[in-house]
Amino acid sequence: MIITTERLHYLWAVAETGSFSAAGERLGVTGAAVQQVIRQMEDDLEASLFHRGAGRRPELTELGRQFYFHALDIIPRLEGLERMASLCRQGQEEVLHIGVHAFVMTPEVMVALTQLQQQFPLLELFLYDAEDCVLHCDKLRLLDKSARHTVDVLLAPARMRYDHGGQSITAGRIVWRVAVSASHPLSRLRGEVSLDDLLQYPQLLPMPGVISSDAFYESFRLSSRLIHYSQFYQLQEMLLAGMGFAVMPEQIALPLVRHGRLRLLELDFDDGASSTAVELAWVNPLGAAGEWLVERLRSAAPGADVLFSGNVGRFQDRRS
Repeated sequence: MIITTERLHYLWAVAETGSFSAAGERLGVTGAAVQQVIRQMEDDLEASLFHRGAGRRPELTELGRQFYFHALDIIPRLEGLERMASLCRQGQEEVLHIGVHAFVMTPEVMVALTQLQQQFPLLELFLYDAEDCVLHCDKLRLLDKSARHTVDVLLAPARMRYDHGGQSITAGRIVWRVAVSASHPLSRLRGEVSLDDLLQYPQLLPMPGVISSDAFYESFRLSSRLIHYSQFYQLQEMLLAGMGFAVMPEQIALPLVRHGRLRLLELDFDDGASSTAVELAWVNPLGAAGEWLVERLRSAAPGADVLFSGNVGRFQDRRS
């Protein structure tokens, strides 16, 4: 056979590096071995693939360019097949679909995702907003077509349903706090803030999605003046701009508090901690990477209070 994967790889390497010796270094062979493979291919073709000359770089001939452009298309596909075969031998899935709610995207979760990438460098990750997701085994929610994406692993404020067809555990708790920009008038009030104080200003309130219902977000309503948002980045930008106050996870707000950009308010009408369980749900079975991530998140939350730990706030949990 004249055209083999080895010959295409060698031609591609010479064209990319500009020399036979450099191509050999890239391929892990000697420059002489590269020249021999290319020469054998040219002999079989009865045509030259490179212009050669003393003291000059090998340059592709017209025929060589045609083979090179075909190699650019073929080699990535071959590498993809090799990657698939390697993952198959390791028992690892090629792709992992993960849904994470913005309210649980804490630094600890990001560490887990970073470690997942390091542990499985060949894994292709798809990360979605959990408000648009269901597990791909959740037949009931797939029928109503409310979700745009199906995922293998889902991390979100808990619904703790047992009819989604997968497995789930409590993986920590969200601590809710009322936050305002450091420039907002509420941040200048001394002492505890009253409900009457809050009623004077707009509140930034999320729109419901697949995960969170109207009733869930209405339970956090503290003002008759509302600005609704659908994406977490909108909340952060409007909050920092001083457009209103918001109920948000303390764990998400703390980095901005430490940098002096947000302030967490103490309320005079609440004497307890507000928290919501976080649910980690996944399909069964998972591949090696998915199992690793689930175990990483589970081990990081013994007693269900580590992944989403934080100082206790004073906003009453109206869901309880």
